[in-house]
Parts: sequence; C-alpha cells; structure tokens
Amino acid sequence: MRRLRNLSFQTKLVGAMLLVVLLVTALGYALIKLSVDRAFDDLATRERRAYDQWVRNLILRYPGQRGGFEGIGQFLEGAPRPLGFVLADPQGRVVLARDESLLGRSLTRQELATGTAIELADGTRWTVVPLTRAPGYPLHDRFMREVNRSLWLAGVVVAGIALVLASLLLRHFTDPLRRLAAAVGRIADGDLGVRVSAESEDELGRLAQSFNAMALSLEEAERSKRQMIADVAHELRTPITVLRAAVEGFEDGVIEPTPENLSALKDKIHLTARLIDDLQQLALADMGRLSLQTETFPLRDVVADIAGLIGPQIEDAGTRLSVAVPPDLPRVSGDRHRIQQVLLNLLANAIRHTPPGGEILVTAQVAEGGMVEVSVCDSGPGLSPEDEAHLFDRFYRGALARSSGPGAGLGLSVVKAIIEAHGGRTWAENRPEGGAAFHFTLPLDRPVGGG
Repeated sequence: MRRLRNLSFQTKLVGAMLLVVLLVTALGYALIKLSVDRAFDDLATRERRAYDQWVRNLILRYPGQRGGFEGIGQFLEGAPRPLGFVLADPQGRVVLARDESLLGRSLTRQELATGTAIELADGTRWTVVPLTRAPGYPLHDRFMREVNRSLWLAGVVVAGIALVLASLLLRHFTDPLRRLAAAVGRIADGDLGVRVSAESEDELGRLAQSFNAMALSLEEAERSKRQMIADVAHELRTPITVLRAAVEGFEDGVIEPTPENLSALKDKIHLTARLIDDLQQLALADMGRLSLQTETFPLRDVVADIAGLIGPQIEDAGTRLSVAVPPDLPRVSGDRHRIQQVLLNLLANAIRHTPPGGEILVTAQVAEGGMVEVSVCDSGPGLSPEDEAHLFDRFYRGALARSSGPGAGLGLSVVKAIIEAHGGRTWAENRPEGGAAFHFTLPLDRPVGGG
C-alpha cells in the first residue's frame, strides 16, 4: 500500500486505464465464450439428434438393401460428423463405432439397457447405445480459436489507444496541477502576487479561478495587515508624542500644570485608551471571541438613555436630535452595553458631520426575517461613492472626516463587528432629502406574530 501511495498520479492513471482494458477484455472473452458455448451446444445437440436419427433409419433400411451390415462402417466414414452412438448385434457385441477399439467389445446389460432396440425384418434385435460423452464439434473449436485471437488482438489495440488517450488526458490534467503546485509553493515562500491561468471552464478551470481568488484575498489581507500596523503606529504616535512633550515641558518648567493643560493631556489619554480599546474589540471579533452578554431588552429605552447621555454634545454642536421609535416595538435580543456603544459611535459620527442648525434623526422599525432595523440619519453633506465602498473599513477616513476633527477611523469598523456578532448587518446610504443614513439590524426576541 505504501508503494502505491508513492506512485505518481501519471503512473496511477495509466495503470488504472490498462487495468480497465484488461478487465473489459477478460470479461468480454468470458461472456462471448459462454454465449458461444451455449449456442454451439444447442446447435450440436439438435444436429446430433437429427444425424443420429438419420443413421438409425439408415441402419433399419441398410440390411434390407445390402443383405446385412457388412460395409456400413465404410459407408459412414465419409459422414460429416462422427457417430454419437455404437451399434451392438443381438449378442451384444459392438459392430459399429467411431472408436475402433470398441469394435468386438461385449456390452453389459446395464449398457444395453440405455440403448434403443432395432428389430430387423429377419426378427433379430440390434441395439443402438448412445455414447456417454458426445463427440467434439470441430467447428466450435475453430470458431473459438478465431474468437480468442480476435479478442486478444482487440485488447492490444485498445490498450494502445488507451495509452495514447492517457497521455493526452495526463497532459490536460497534470499541467494545470503542476502550475498550481508551483504557485502554491511560491505563496508559501511569501510571493502573494502569483496567479495561474484558467484555460478551461471545467473543474480544473474553476479550481484555478478559486486559487486566484484565494491568492487575491491573501494579498489583500496582507496589505490590510501592513496598512493597519502603519495606521496604528501613526495613530498612537501622535498622542504619545504630545504626552511626552507635555511631561518634558512640565519637568523643564516650560509648561505650567494648569487645569487647562492637564485637561488637554487627559483628552489625549482618553483618545489613546479608546483607540486601544477599539483595536482590542476588533481583534476579538476577528478571532470570534467577542463576548456578548445576551439578554432581551426594549430598544426604545436604550435609545432614550443614549440620547440623554449625548444631549450636551449635541447642544454644544448647535444641532438637534429627534427620536422616532414606536412605543410598541418588540423587545430585541443582544448585549445591551454593546448596542449602546454602537449607538454612541454612530451618533458621534453624525455629530461630526452635521452642520450647526442641522438635525440628527434616530428611527427604529420591524424589518423582515425577524429583525428590527435601526437608522441614524444626519443632514450633513452625504457620502461620496468612495465613502460608500470603504466606509466600514478599518482606519478609513474620508476627506470630510479628516477635516472634521480627531479620530482613528475605527468607530464604524467597531459598529460593524458588534452588529455582525449579533447576527445582523450594517450599511450606509445617502438620504433623498440630503445627508447620510447609517442602518443596522438586530434580532427580535421572537418573530412578530409568533406564539
């Protein structure tokens, strides 16, 4: 078995095809021989019976025409087939047989009892005794020799054709596999830009397409990882640099530890802590280990709590907040604190992009599939096509976001990770009346109308 596993795919395929040819040839030979034997046996039996009946009739008439059985042996020597019986005289001695060694032999009563008595005109009783083994059929033997020769010749021809087809099939199968194996080796060595050509639409072609898609995904993941590392270093470098400069200024006496300066340092510390917390949550979500304390709760109460918490920031920004959540909205299932974080991130994003005098609207309604849809809308400038494509990517900040204040570009990525951990989905779009709308779904405690 180990030797078989060590064989190449090409050797296995050729061996399998040759084995199939041999098995088909042997099976064909067996079936043909069986059918021919049966057919010849039936034909030989019918011919032998007819011939033996003809000889019996001849024996009955021969003595009357020739005066005895003298010369009947020479008469039958030119017959088309040997006799299938022996003729015994009234005393039981064999007087006619195809085997000369039987001539003159006296048959036993048991042997004579198996024969057929022939009573001649002179009153004597002769006996025709059938042979226990029927004589051979020369035509059958010649036919089978020709069949054997033809079958083995056909087997050799088919084996040659199979080898030719196998070489063509092997080239068709193994060339793409070799290219795939070489590409896999290059990816293992770190070359994620390698691709293979998909020259067909069969399984091998689809395998090549899947490989290219996998390689592209790996390349994008590697690029995203490097970009994320660079972004994290950049985002952490700025507040840490500020903190270091401030501490050095305090030590040198250049900066006074006034409440305003300490408050600015405190803001930088909070920004750094929030960035680290967001990164930790995204890492847990990637590993599928984002913990959720699932419970059922009324979403209306959570929205009201967040609206009261963020109310002062909205007033300072000169905007107004409207909430439209039906009082009879069914309870949702999820982690209350995580959903509060989602709403805080979306409202903070809306505040940054809503101009003074604008409005932020929070709505909720029952959606299809046993879900509730929550929307946070603003009256800002809206989303560009690039924003819609990359809005929930990590560290992505559009042109307007970069000019609207500090931020690492992780808030919406955290929103997406939390909602997907709840089994929902997130998306954003432009509102017909202007501004952007951010939507997410959560599972209901039970489907509407359920028992």
